[in-house]
Amino acid sequence: MNERKDIWQSRFYTVPRTYMSLIGIWPYHAFRDRCLLFVPMFTFSITIIVPQLLYLLIAATNLDDVFSCTPSMWITIIFSFKIGWLMLNNSKLKTCLRTMEDDWLSLNTDIERSILRRHTAYGRYITLTYGIFMQCVGILLITKSLVVMILEDTSDATISSLVAESKLPLRIEYGKTLNQYLYPMALHCYLAVFSHISITIAVDSCYIALIRHACGMFAIVGYTLEHIGKDSDSNFDLKPDKMTDDNYNKALACLRRHLHVIQFAELIESTFTNIFLVSVCLNMIGGSMIGIQVVLNLNDTKDIVEPFAIYIAQLIHLFLQFWPAQFLSDYSILPYESICRSNWYYTSKRCRKLLFLIMNRSVLPCKITAGKVVPLTIANFGTVLKTMMSYFTMLRSFNS
Repeated sequence: MNERKDIWQSRFYTVPRTYMSLIGIWPYHAFRDRCLLFVPMFTFSITIIVPQLLYLLIAATNLDDVFSCTPSMWITIIFSFKIGWLMLNNSKLKTCLRTMEDDWLSLNTDIERSILRRHTAYGRYITLTYGIFMQCVGILLITKSLVVMILEDTSDATISSLVAESKLPLRIEYGKTLNQYLYPMALHCYLAVFSHISITIAVDSCYIALIRHACGMFAIVGYTLEHIGKDSDSNFDLKPDKMTDDNYNKALACLRRHLHVIQFAELIESTFTNIFLVSVCLNMIGGSMIGIQVVLNLNDTKDIVEPFAIYIAQLIHLFLQFWPAQFLSDYSILPYESICRSNWYYTSKRCRKLLFLIMNRSVLPCKITAGKVVPLTIANFGTVLKTMMSYFTMLRSFNS
C-alpha cells in the first residue's frame, strides 16, 4: 500500500468501505452521490417509527404487546441516529480516514508495516464475522415473515392488523385505511430491516477499523521504544552530539508519533461519543424488554426464534462498542511498558528526558466514552449487563 488509493482498495477495509458507501456516509464520494444513497437509507430507517408508535398507541392492549413492540422502536432510534450523526459529522470521519492514510504512508520499515497489518487484519476478521452474523439475523427475520405469509391464507383483502403483525418482522399499525394492504406493509418492514442491518454494520465496522488502526500505531511506537538502547553497552557516550545520537532521534520520532496517535484517538472519541451515549442507554432498556419476550416464548419454538436472535444480536452489538475501546485503553499504555523493558540506561541524558515525557503521557490511557460520561471498558460492560438484569427483573415483576 504505497499510494493512498491502494489503502482503501485493500482487503483490510472491504467491509467498512462497502457498507459505508451503501448507506451514503463514505466521505470520499461526492456530496451529491452520498445524498443519493443516504436519503433513501435514512428514510427507510426512520419512517418505520411512525407505524411502530401507532401500534404502541392503538393496537397494544397489554404489557406483552408493549414489550414486543418497544425494543424495535429503540433499535430504530439508535440506528437512525447513527447514520444521521455520522452524516452531519462527515468532515470528522474524513479526517479520521485521512489520518489512517498518512500513517500507512509514514511507515518506514517492513517490521512497522507488518505490525500495522497484523492489527488491521484482526480488525478485518472481527468486522467480517460481525457483518455475516448481522446479515444472517436480517435474513432470518425477513425469511420467517415470508414463510408465514406464504403458508397462511392472505387472500382476504381486509386483513386485520393483529393478523398482519404476526406475519411481519416488526410490530406495526397503519390505521384502518391501510391495514388491508399487507404486501406494501411488508415491503416497508423489509426495507427498514435492511437499512437497520446495513447501518449497524457500516458504523460498527468503521469504528472497529479506526480503533484497530490506533492500536497498531501504539504497538509500533512501543516496538521502537523497546529497542532503544539495544545496540549500546556500558561504554556508551552519555553526552553525544545531537546529530549522531541515534537513540535520541528514535525517541524524538516516537514522541511525535505518540502524540499524533493520541490526537487520533481523541478524534475517534469525539466522533462516536454521542452515538454510544444513545446506544448504551437505549440498549439497556431494549435488551431487558427483549429478554422478557424470550422468557415468555420459551415454550413456543416458532415464536422464540425471532426475539432470541434479536437479543443475541443486541448483546453482540453492545459488546462490540466496549471491547474495542478496552483494546485502545490497553494499547495506549504500551509505550510506558516498552520503555520499562528497554535499555534506557544506555541512552543519553537528552534521550532519557524524551522517554520520561512519553512515560508521563502514557500514564493516562486513552478512553472512548459514552457521552463523555461513561468510559467504554469491559468492567463497565459488566455493569451495563447488571443494570439490564435489574431492569429485566423489575419489568418481569410488572408482567407476572
